[in-house]
This record gives sequence, C-alpha cells and structure tokens, in this order.
Amino acid sequence: MSSSTSLSLSPSIEANQTLATLMRSMHRIAPLSLADSSWDNVGLLLEAPFPRSASSDKSGRASDIGKGVHLCIDLTTSVLSEVLQHPHISTILCYHPIIFRGLKTLTLSDPQQATLLRCAAEGISVYCPHTSLDAARGGINDWLAEGCKSSPSEAFSAAPAPCQKSKATSIPEGHEGAGMGRHFSLAEPVELITLVQRLKKHLGLEHVQVATPAGKESPMVQSIAVCAGSGGSVLAGDESDCWLTGEMSHHELLAATAAGRSVILTNHSNTERGYLSAVLKPRLEELAGGDLQVSVSEVDRDPLRVV
Repeated sequence: MSSSTSLSLSPSIEANQTLATLMRSMHRIAPLSLADSSWDNVGLLLEAPFPRSASSDKSGRASDIGKGVHLCIDLTTSVLSEVLQHPHISTILCYHPIIFRGLKTLTLSDPQQATLLRCAAEGISVYCPHTSLDAARGGINDWLAEGCKSSPSEAFSAAPAPCQKSKATSIPEGHEGAGMGRHFSLAEPVELITLVQRLKKHLGLEHVQVATPAGKESPMVQSIAVCAGSGGSVLAGDESDCWLTGEMSHHELLAATAAGRSVILTNHSNTERGYLSAVLKPRLEELAGGDLQVSVSEVDRDPLRVV
C-alpha cells in the first residue's frame, strides 16, 4: 500500500483540517515508521483540544486563521512567542521532540511544561518528525549529502546510501533504501578545505570545527559519511575519508582521526535547520495544494555560538 494512502487518523484530528493535512503530507515525506522507536518520540505530541480555526475570527470575514504551520528545530520559549504573534498558526512542526521522556507534572514553573500548556490553551498542536526525517529518502541526510557537491548538477560517483539500514519492520512504498546517515563518494577528490567551504555555504555558517589525522591539515577527500545531529554512533565503523555531523564526543573524535579520518562538526542543530526552508517548506506547500500556509521560524537557532 502506498505511504500516501495508508494513514488512519482519529475523528478529532480529521476535524482539524490543518493538522490532518500536515500529518498526511508528512506521512508522504517521512513516514513515522522510519523513526528509531527504540529511543525516539515522534508524531503528534500535543493535540490542541480547541484548535485555532476560521471560526476564531470574530470579524465574520473569510479568514486564513488556523491554516498556518510553523517550522522549527526546537520549540523554545522564543519560538512560541514568535508563533503567538501570528493568529493564523494552529500547528507547530518542531523537528526535535519537545516531549522526550515521561512528564510527571504539567506546571507553569517549568519552561518546557509551560510551553506545552500555553500551546494547548492557545489552540496550537505540536508535531515532531525527528529521526523519521533523518531516515527518509529525500530527508535531512540526503540534503546534507547534496551540500558536499560542487553544484546541484554534479553527479556522485557512488550514490548516497544509509550508514545504518532502517529498523522498520515494513518500509513504506517510495522509501526503499531508507536508513540513518548517508555515505557516498564525490565524482572527484577534493581538498578538505574545499569541502568545508561548500558546506559552510550550504548550511549558512561562518564557522565549523575540523579534526584531521596527525600531520594532515587539508587531506584529499572523496568518500564522505554524514549524519544529522549527533552522529557518533551512526558513523562508528564507517570507512569514509571524512565524516560530517553536528557533534561528537572527545573520544569519538580521537578514534576517528587515529583511524585516518577527517571530521567536520557544525554544532548539533546546524546540520538540520537549513533543510526546513530549502526542502521541507516547499515540499509541504506542494503536497498541501494551498491548504497550508507554511512559515519557518526566524528566532530558532543553535544554542551554541562562536564568540
């Protein structure tokens, strides 16, 4: 069965047209079955009991209230404040799960819990795709791989393939070959510094961190492995010339360079954020056919910065 037709939604979600449209669109882009459910928490994490809708517009005129979907990596208090300035937004898609472990309370004294309570009170639902979007074909890791090329038209000499195959018991149609991370080879070897320059442009960054084998400041690179976020466990054992991820531990870096590999680190969410504007927003707009108004947060950013 096609992944675009196999999603069953509850009556309350069906009644919320924006949320239902978003979930069906995301089911085509990144089915939740692709997520690593052994530790991740994905999907609809907060369903607003009284969602924002056109009926919320007291003017009586035709309204787009409720049609808005706001994209971010992390649902911080700053992102929520941004959302609350726009009454048409009824759904937030935050890549990282705002509920990761079980909550024993819901109080206003905790910033995370206060954010959830405020969303519910304001009629805003929250959906999180996380590792389903990592594993999916055309997802974040494929976008990272594209940024390693000299131009969009350049071909890979070895096409991107998962570093780890998906653990899903059934792979949805159209997502054959899904999995965590990607390894691939460029058409021609390049100096590491050239690869760094390409990635800084692709990710919109002024600075990245680089680790290289002893005595090699800018080694030649052709085979590359990428993993959005924290890639130490996914990339471990991969024999590519260079690894790209957001963050790794000190000892993982030492092991990689001792094995002759170069490593490029960008900070965790910097491997993920650019995908929202470059790929996810236009894809959602295409699939929704005008039923969604998609925006991307302007205040969402990695918590670490270089000073």
